[in-house]
Amino acid sequence: MSKKWTYLVFLLTFAVNVLGQRGLSPGGKGQDEHEANNKGVQVAPEDRLRSWRLLDDFTLVDSLDIDTVTTGFQQYDPIYKNSFSNIHLGNIGGAYTSNLLSFKNDDNEFIFLNSLQAYFVQPEDIKFYNSKVPYTNLTYIYAGPKRRSEENVSAFFTQNINRRVNLGFHYNLVSSIGSYNAQQTDNRNFNFFMSYNGDKYNVYGVLAYNKIEHYENGGLDDDDHDVILNPDDYGYDQAENIPIKYSDQTNTIENYQFFVSQSLGIGKIKLNKGSVFHKDSLTEVSAGSESVEGQDEEVQLPVSTVYHTMHLSSYKRAFKIDDLSNYMDADGVLPIYNTNYDYPLTTGDTTIFTNFKNTFQIKFNEEANSLLRFGVRAYVTNEIKNYKYQIEPTINESQDEAIYHYDTKSLVSTHIGGQIFKNIGKNFWWNAGGKLYVQGYKAGDILLEGNLNTLYKVFKDTAGFYARGKIDLSQPEFLLEKYYSNHFSWDQVFKQEKEVDVEFGIKIPTRNFKLAFESKSLTDYIYWNNEAVPAQSSELINAFQVSLYKNFKVGAFHSDNKLAYQYTSHEDLYPLPDFAGLSSNYFDFYLAKRVLNVQIGMDVKYHTEYYTPTYMPATGQFYLQDKMKIGNYPFMDAFMNLQLKRARIFVKFDHFNQSLMDRNYFLTVGYPYAPIRFKWGISWNFYD
Repeated sequence: MSKKWTYLVFLLTFAVNVLGQRGLSPGGKGQDEHEANNKGVQVAPEDRLRSWRLLDDFTLVDSLDIDTVTTGFQQYDPIYKNSFSNIHLGNIGGAYTSNLLSFKNDDNEFIFLNSLQAYFVQPEDIKFYNSKVPYTNLTYIYAGPKRRSEENVSAFFTQNINRRVNLGFHYNLVSSIGSYNAQQTDNRNFNFFMSYNGDKYNVYGVLAYNKIEHYENGGLDDDDHDVILNPDDYGYDQAENIPIKYSDQTNTIENYQFFVSQSLGIGKIKLNKGSVFHKDSLTEVSAGSESVEGQDEEVQLPVSTVYHTMHLSSYKRAFKIDDLSNYMDADGVLPIYNTNYDYPLTTGDTTIFTNFKNTFQIKFNEEANSLLRFGVRAYVTNEIKNYKYQIEPTINESQDEAIYHYDTKSLVSTHIGGQIFKNIGKNFWWNAGGKLYVQGYKAGDILLEGNLNTLYKVFKDTAGFYARGKIDLSQPEFLLEKYYSNHFSWDQVFKQEKEVDVEFGIKIPTRNFKLAFESKSLTDYIYWNNEAVPAQSSELINAFQVSLYKNFKVGAFHSDNKLAYQYTSHEDLYPLPDFAGLSSNYFDFYLAKRVLNVQIGMDVKYHTEYYTPTYMPATGQFYLQDKMKIGNYPFMDAFMNLQLKRARIFVKFDHFNQSLMDRNYFLTVGYPYAPIRFKWGISWNFYD
C-alpha cells in the first residue's frame, strides 16, 4: 500500500475513534452541534470563534461563518468559488476565464492577472478573526496517477494574544503536473494577518506573498478531437503523449503586498445591539466585541470614524522560451507566434509593476443620525503606479545574443468619493456612492454605483428583493496601450470605456431560491481581438443574463442547481454561451449512530456550444477566435463526501463520463479537459 493510502486510512481510523468519543468543544456539545454545522452554522460557539471580512473600502465589517460545511467540499477548484461555469486550460491552477456575464472581469491594472485572479490573494479577500482558543485548519487534496499527480496543501492558524489582538497566517499550495506534457502549474500563497480591536482604535494588517510558475505548452499540436479520443490510431500509446506546441515555455508571476488599515472612533453613542444590527452588516466595533451577536444588550459606538489605509504591492512577470529553433518549421515560422521582435532564438520578456495607494476617509455612522437614519462616508485616495517594461533591444551579433533594455513609466492619480448608506435594521438596507478622478492620467474617470437589499417575513418564509446599478467611465490601463515583447508589440491610444450595469432579483433563503436578471451596456469596449492584441470597438454592445439558483430536497435526496441563460448583441466581440449550468445531485444521510455524515452523488457542468475565447501564452490573455465552436458536452464527476465532527473527507471520479461518451471534450482551442481521474481530500479543523 502506498504512503498516501496508508496516511488516509490512518486519518480515517483516528477520526472515527477520537471524534466519535468527544464533541467539538471541551464541554462537548456533540451531535446537536454537528447537525447544526451541516446546515451551514458556525462550528464553534460564537463566543469562542468569529470571523469577518472588510467591505466598502475597508470601513464595513461583514460577519462570516467558519467554512465547515460538507456540501460542495468536492468542488475545491478556486475558479468555481464564484463563477460556476468557466473556460480553463484543463489543469487546476492554470489560466481561466468565466463563461458568465456576471463574472467577466478582465481589466486588471496589471494585465497579466486577468486570467489568474483567483490564485492571487488580495487584502479584500482576507478574513479576520476573534478567537478565544487556537484555531487551525489543515487540508490535503491529491489526484493521481503519480506521474501526473495533483497536490493541494493548505495550512491555516489563528489565535488571540488577548481579547483585542489576533494573529494568524495562511499557506496554500496548488501543484499539478497536468494530464498532458508541459502543463505543470505551481501556485503558492502565504499571508500573515493581524488585527487589534479597541474601544475606539482599530488596526488591520496583512503581509502577503503570491507566486505562480506555469509551463505553457501552447495547446495540443492537433486540435482534432479524435486524437484525444483514440490516441492509439495516431501512434500514441495514451492521450498524455499527444504532441504539444511548446515544451519549455514558462510563465512566472511573483507578488509582494503590504497592507494596513487604521480607524479611530470619535464621540460616543449608546444603542441596543440585538434590535438594530443586520446579521451581515456589523460595524467595526462589533468585530472586537466580546458579546454574542443578537443579544439584547447595550453597546457603545462612535458618532464618526476616521480611517487611513495604505496598500503597497509589487508584481514581476517573466515569460521565457529557452530555444525557439526547436519549434520553427522549414520557413522559420513558430507555432502561435508570427513575429520575433527581439531575437530569433530565445524569448525572455519581463514586466514589473508597483502600486502605492493611500486612502483617507471619514464616516459619520448612521446610528448617530436620529433624524434621517443613514450614514455618510467621504474619502480621498492617491495612487502612484510605476511600470518597468521592455523596449527594443540591442542585438550583439558577435556574441549571438540580445541585450535587453527597459523604460519606466510613473502614473499618479487622485480621486475623491463619497457614499450614503443604511446598513442597520432588520428588513431594509441600501447604499449609494461614487468617485471622481480629479488629478492625473485618470482625470475625468467616474464611477457611480448603488445597492438595495430587503428581507421580510412572508407567511412561513423569508423573502426579499435586491437591486444594484453601476455607471463606470474609465481610462484603459497603461499596458493595454503600450507594450513591447519578443512576440507582441503595440503602441496605441484608446478612448475612455463606458459601462452601464444593472442587476435585480428576488431571493427566498428559506426555500434556497434566487432569481436574478443582469444587463450590461458597453461603449468603446476594449477587447483582445483575433490577432491577440488589444482593440477598441465603437459599437454599442448589449448583453444580459437571467440566472436561477435553486436547491431541492426530497427525503435524503438533494439537488443543488445554478443555471444561467444569456444573450449578447455582438457574438463576434463579446461571445457568451446561450446556456450554462452546474447541477449537484446527491443523497445525504448518517451512519455510525449519526456520527458519520455521508453524501453520495454526481456533479454536472455544462454550457452550450459557442466560439469560446482561446488563450495566448505570451500575454496571458484569452482572445477572440472564430474557427472552432466548443461546448455542448457535460462534464460529470461522481463523488462521496464524509464528515466526522471536525474532519471533512471527499473521494471522487473526475470526468468519469469520458469513458462513456465518444465526443469532443475540448475546453477551448488546443486545450482538452483532463481525462478521468480519481481524487481524494481531507480537511480537518482544530479548536484547542
